[in-house]
Amino acid sequence: MRKKGMGKKAPFRLALTGPPASGKTTVLKIFQQKGVPVFSADEVVHELSRPCQPGYHQVLRRLGETFLQKDGALDRRLLLSAMLKDPKIKAVLEGIFHPLVKERLLDWFERHSTAPLLVAEIPLLYQAGWEDLFEEVLFVTSPSSILKERLTQRLGDPLLAEALLKGYSVTPKKALILNNLDLSKTRAYVNAYLRKHGLNET
Repeated sequence: MRKKGMGKKAPFRLALTGPPASGKTTVLKIFQQKGVPVFSADEVVHELSRPCQPGYHQVLRRLGETFLQKDGALDRRLLLSAMLKDPKIKAVLEGIFHPLVKERLLDWFERHSTAPLLVAEIPLLYQAGWEDLFEEVLFVTSPSSILKERLTQRLGDPLLAEALLKGYSVTPKKALILNNLDLSKTRAYVNAYLRKHGLNET
């Protein structure tokens, strides 16, 4: 994990990761409601993917107009399906968005350098190799049947949901585990975490 330097106390950096539809965003919002600065890699990717944004232009330059909708926006579901089927497309997209998101993340760290706790939702934390940017990792999960049901409802395709979940079948070592099935227990977990770091849980 990241080592803190001498001088003023640096923020404690917590990463939220885990499979899609596990409830990472819910956990992130609970921390945000408690006044903790939060960062969402998914939201940053959405922003970077919009027309006139750097991620959008790089996708067009590298992959052409195959993944454009009629309104000129990127078809995110078509891109997801393509990257799950073709490792080359997956590598291209990761090569585009990982550096851009990391730049935003490091800038966010700098802008909140006086906060006692920072929480960032990074779905591809281990795939990107960013775990050393954080003091602790919280792996948010739910039973596999529930994950598949939620993701199928979200994507409208059970095969696509199953393919997307395959990359999260193994829980990383040294990560804290939060089974995000009971919202009241999740809130209690967040409150306990805040107390641990000397923060007000109300």
